[in-house]
Amino acid sequence: MKSVKHLIYLFTACAVMLSAISCEDALEPVIYSDLTPDNFFKTDEDLNNAVIALYNSFSTNWGTTDQGVDTWYASLYNIDMKTYVTRSMITTDELYVNPAWDANLVNFTWGASTYVTTGSNPNEPTYPKIRFVARATEVIDMIPKATEVSQVLRDKYLAEAKVLRAWLMYVLYDFFGPVNVRLDPATLTDTTIIPRPSTEEYCQQIETDLKEALAISSTSFPESYNDDPGNWGRVSKNVARMLLLKLYMHNRQWDKAEAAAKDIMALNYYDILPNYADVFNNSKNHEVIYALPANSASPNYWLAPIFPGEYATGYAGNTLVDTDINGWYGFWMPWSHFNRFDTADLRRNTIISEYTSDKNKIRNQANPGPMLGAIPMKYTSIPTGDVGPAFTMDMVVFRYAEVLLSLAEAINNQRGPAEAFQYVNVIRERAGLPDWDNVSIPSQAVLKDSLLMERGRELYCEGSRRQDLVRNGKYIEFALERGATGASAADTLFPIPASVIIEGEGIIIQNPGY
Repeated sequence: MKSVKHLIYLFTACAVMLSAISCEDALEPVIYSDLTPDNFFKTDEDLNNAVIALYNSFSTNWGTTDQGVDTWYASLYNIDMKTYVTRSMITTDELYVNPAWDANLVNFTWGASTYVTTGSNPNEPTYPKIRFVARATEVIDMIPKATEVSQVLRDKYLAEAKVLRAWLMYVLYDFFGPVNVRLDPATLTDTTIIPRPSTEEYCQQIETDLKEALAISSTSFPESYNDDPGNWGRVSKNVARMLLLKLYMHNRQWDKAEAAAKDIMALNYYDILPNYADVFNNSKNHEVIYALPANSASPNYWLAPIFPGEYATGYAGNTLVDTDINGWYGFWMPWSHFNRFDTADLRRNTIISEYTSDKNKIRNQANPGPMLGAIPMKYTSIPTGDVGPAFTMDMVVFRYAEVLLSLAEAINNQRGPAEAFQYVNVIRERAGLPDWDNVSIPSQAVLKDSLLMERGRELYCEGSRRQDLVRNGKYIEFALERGATGASAADTLFPIPASVIIEGEGIIIQNPGY
């Protein structure tokens, strides 16, 4: 009965997110008020709602109250500085945050007690997603037992639950290393503290979940949902493939990363759009592997923190005014990163480097005034009827350009640059830049460094920069260069929250250096 009550909490949490995951009805849950062991998990709707609850963490909205523990948690992919995607940007060279918003993130002076997981508005919302891994474990255990639902549908929901569990585990791994997730359904109500697993054990579970999801028939678990608006926002086989690629890149398993990237290429489904800006402004296009749909219930707030309050007009004749953006100006792209873009680079067209203020003052790098850096607009087309600061542009999470750049990096790390050029040059040609070859990039080491910079230009403000810098051993080096006085080798992982270590009674070991 406790298990059923636990899932009722999940359903209740979904009530506050409604269509936060999709613009369509397919991901809107039905909330049941009278669940018992006799009537639960009997229908397609039951399974759908149990799985929809697992999407709770993946949203562009600020967050939701977790009814299971009566605590509010930020979503992983909103633009609040405390979240997974934003901390993956503002602790790097591509995006700076106003020190008044969080001096610890600016200076790399965080510690185990800096960010707490409890209270009415906890400022460490990523680590608590560990409880959603346990919930995914419960759903994965219960789906096969719903024998009154067709096998096709059970397989569909089982695959989704496995991908979502793997994704949550990857997010936690990226920030904290392996954590003591609950993967055995028999232990979900057991209060015994379990130790953190080894990296190998932890990553093997992520890999197993994703491969088991991929093994399910495409009749049940589709390759993608780009051409299925009613299900846009659900994870698919290609999201599983992308997560495998991310995991292998993170662990520097170059042979596996190469194979995973080529598996995505072999589908002949994705392509590089001719115009860079279209990737972020044309929903469901075939360069996007996964995006978080935004709507009035779960808006995309990306523009508000990057625009100065005095902004009047600027970007390429765009007539956006301050009332449209309601800018808070807490984030900006440092000029040092903006200047890495060649003046011929067409991707610069999605970045505002000059604007006119509401007092008719020209702001730019030479005459900055309050303009601390460039404005990384990225989403350059405001949907008709949108009123800031809440907008309804989908937030791109995974796309094909990253696949090609990852493939080039994986190949270069194994066999050198010659074979890798063809993949990165597709990206450079779209940007209006000359191809790389053995003359311009004469060695494996030069291509390694050049690819890191190219990823910084191509994937700017998409949440991958921290992973890229850590993987290339540059995260702390770049932090020190930007003046983060507290940066040390320990900061390549965030600390396990102090409350967890205390409650762990010596069983849960803190990350090194904290």
